[in-house]
Amino acid sequence: MSGKDDNERTGRSDSARSFLRPFEKLAAVAGDGIVKGVFSIAEDRVWLVGGVLRNLALCSPAAPDYDFAVMGDTAALARAAAARFGGTPFALDEEAGAYRVVVKGGGAATLDFAPLSPGGIVEDLSKRDFTVNAMAVELRSLFGEGRPLLIDPFGGLDDARDGILRAVSPGAFESDPLRMLRAVRLSSRYGLRIEAATRSVISGKAGLVVRSSPERIRDELKALFTGSGTAGGIRLLYDTGLADAVIPETSGWKDVDGYDLLSHSLSVLEEAEAILGNMDEDAFPGFSGRLREYFSGREGELSNQALFKLAAFFHDAGKPLAMSREEKRLRFIGHDTKGAETVSNLLERLRFSRKTSGAVSFFVSNHHRVFMLAGLKERSYRARGHFFRASGGSGGLLLLCLALADARATRGGEDPELLSVVMEMLGFYYGSYLRKKPKPLLTGDEIMEAFGVTEGPIVGEIIREIDDGVERGEIRNRKDALRLIREWLKRRPRQG
Repeated sequence: MSGKDDNERTGRSDSARSFLRPFEKLAAVAGDGIVKGVFSIAEDRVWLVGGVLRNLALCSPAAPDYDFAVMGDTAALARAAAARFGGTPFALDEEAGAYRVVVKGGGAATLDFAPLSPGGIVEDLSKRDFTVNAMAVELRSLFGEGRPLLIDPFGGLDDARDGILRAVSPGAFESDPLRMLRAVRLSSRYGLRIEAATRSVISGKAGLVVRSSPERIRDELKALFTGSGTAGGIRLLYDTGLADAVIPETSGWKDVDGYDLLSHSLSVLEEAEAILGNMDEDAFPGFSGRLREYFSGREGELSNQALFKLAAFFHDAGKPLAMSREEKRLRFIGHDTKGAETVSNLLERLRFSRKTSGAVSFFVSNHHRVFMLAGLKERSYRARGHFFRASGGSGGLLLLCLALADARATRGGEDPELLSVVMEMLGFYYGSYLRKKPKPLLTGDEIMEAFGVTEGPIVGEIIREIDDGVERGEIRNRKDALRLIREWLKRRPRQG
């Protein structure tokens, strides 16, 4: 991956200048406000390394993440940068001298400062993960009189142009096993082909990834579900064996008593990505703009778009636990509830926030609601309002799109009847629900008075029975609710 083979591949010698290369896009770096600002306050030699240069080489949009290698006092430079850009400095690793500055506002950016390796910039780059990330440019060369040159000792520019992701060295994953997950993320996000030798090493060392902290694994998975190409990245996790180490809860999905749950889950995820990528007026006439606004929004650590993709992949996570066979037919009664529990435990194990794990498990638990609604001969105002109220309002938008993705993956194409229901429900949500949200048929106080029960779990049970009756189409008004709950209470076993 480096050394003699690399020299023969690129035609380079080992001389100090053999890897200094002209790169026409360095002019864009010289015009970058962050780079100019850091150069203006730096008292020591500083190199820009990694992601900014990689994205330029890949002709990808610039990410607001800057990595600098510093020959000097990194703490002092971080403080000066924070003052210069109005950011907040903090230590990533105070002992190692690594600092970060987070700049918020219109020019939001993240600036990382780390000490230059003792052996210089080439030694520094040799410790990095992939060749496309092992390129650098010294800031003073950008603003001097001569033509700036790219420092590229491992052929990263050629690999970027060829669409290849290659490890800098065979030991790159030993020093930091999380880099194997990063390979999957970079491959899926930028459409890079993982070079054969690098992929072979990843497959052979996949089990080492568990040495990484749950928080770092979580961050890679968050990035994978946030960016593009998520389904391809998940497939790559399974193809390399990384999935068995990172999400062992899904290790048996390929064959659940003859049912290929993995293929179905990946297909639903692909359909979810297709919905997000084609959310235009042809697909959702009259609602496309408002749907895009919803999915680009967020309430916690993840966007609704990422929550949608997580729910799409994990929506049937409970099937292996709820499987039964009746007359040669597989049944999965209760898989929604078991799936919600599985997903909640999985995400909490990986240190996702409680809000995120709760949201995804909620969507998994309720992914059947749209199909129940579609099964009604007539969807009353009450039933439609109940759907959104039970879905947390805007959460119903995600469930509607999840049903579309699930149906398309299952049927291999559009389900016109379901699509008609989805469009009807979108019209109801934006046309009626947001203006006047339907009140519940019975409040908690009204339930206690009508049925003579005291405050406690029984009130919650009655509310759920009313909700289920509305979804089944058996309860359309207050009178229906009173009648059916009285009948239910007669059948209900006495407690205590």
